[in-house]
This record gives sequence, structure tokens and C-alpha cells, in this order.
Amino acid sequence: MTVNGRRSVVDDAIDDIRLRIRQGEWGLGDRIPPEPELGKALGLSRAPLREALRALVHAGLLVTRQGDGTFVAAVDEQEVALRKGLQGADRFEAIEVRRSLDVPAAALAAQRRDQEDLDRLQDALERRRAAAEAHDDDGFRQADIDFHRGVVDAAHNQLLAGIYGSLAASIDGSWTSPAGLERAASTEHDNHDELFEAIRDRAAQDAMMVAGSILDNQASDLEGKPPRSTRS
Repeated sequence: MTVNGRRSVVDDAIDDIRLRIRQGEWGLGDRIPPEPELGKALGLSRAPLREALRALVHAGLLVTRQGDGTFVAAVDEQEVALRKGLQGADRFEAIEVRRSLDVPAAALAAQRRDQEDLDRLQDALERRRAAAEAHDDDGFRQADIDFHRGVVDAAHNQLLAGIYGSLAASIDGSWTSPAGLERAASTEHDNHDELFEAIRDRAAQDAMMVAGSILDNQASDLEGKPPRSTRS
């Protein structure tokens, strides 16, 4: 909002909060400080701060959860636009988009992962298998998303992580399938385990191949075809 060509306090606050998000002070999904703390940090009174927060919620960068606080929903407006474009996307197209992100991310993860990344991936794998064995569809899907997002986070590329976060939040139904759940439940070692091992062993080429095979299997599941294996 400007008056006679001059920027308002609210405009400055919006830009300040947006910049802090872009610079990673608050990451995707993080809760921003409560209003009294945030107002003090920005040098704002309650009214302009609330107006700035409302504007950022309307823009899609923040989301307010009643009784829980305000959270970062997107890193920038381009991510918001991407999310809107992905909503209701064709599942085969969604897999194609994921392929353009998952495969190079797997290679970067193999090169850059640290022990914290490996621990996170191992935890997601264990939850994924437990959910599969219990035939817990929701738990399986969430653990699967957590695993793949963990791979992307292990690439240590903030822009890639932001794009992928929007993908995970927007595309429903392309991440898992009943066939994928049954496959995970019936085998002690599937291609997700292979991807973890390739990243652990810093085998970038193997990681790329396995990441591609996971998406091949998802596409085959949608077509009702037998899954492909990365093993010769």
C-alpha cells in the first residue's frame, strides 16, 4: 500500500518478512514468531503487523492455523504459482515432473549427504515399512513423502527443496499406490532401500538409476503393469 507514491510501514513490513523467508530465517513449514515477538523484531505496532501478515497469508506465503500460529507455506510467489498449477495435475504428468527433480536430487544427495540426512532417511524408511506391514495407507503415504523429501533435503539446495515442497503439498495420489504398499509389505528390501544405500555409499550414478526406477514403478502401477527392478 502506498500513499502519494510513498511506501507505507505495512509495505516495508511485508518486504522484511518476505526477505527473511527467502533467506531461510524461517523455512518451509516453520512457525514464525508470535506477534509480540515479531512486532518487536520488526519495530512494528500490532495493527500494521497484523495487516502485513494478512497480506502475506492472502498471497499464499503464510498460513494461519487457529490456535497454533502462523506458518511458512511457500518461499516466494513463484512457488505459490507453481503450487496452484500443480493442483489437480494428471498423475502421469506429475510423475514426469517428479522425474526431473528426483533423479538429479538423488545424485546431489549422494554427493552432499551428512549423518543427520542419513538418520532422517532411515527413520522414514522404517516408518514406511511399518505402515506397509500394517496396511496403513495414510501412514505409508506420509512416510514415503518424508523419505523423498529427505532425499531432496540431503541435496542441500534450498531452491530445489522449496520447489519440491510445493510439489509434495500439491500433488495428491501420485506418490503411492496400493501396489506400491503391497510391494513394500511383501519384501524386506525394495528400491527405496537401494536408494538409501546408494546415497549412504555416495554412489551418485546408482542413486540416479534407482530414483528413476522408483518412478518407473509408480508409472507402471498406474498402468497396471508389473514393476521394474534395478537389479540385473
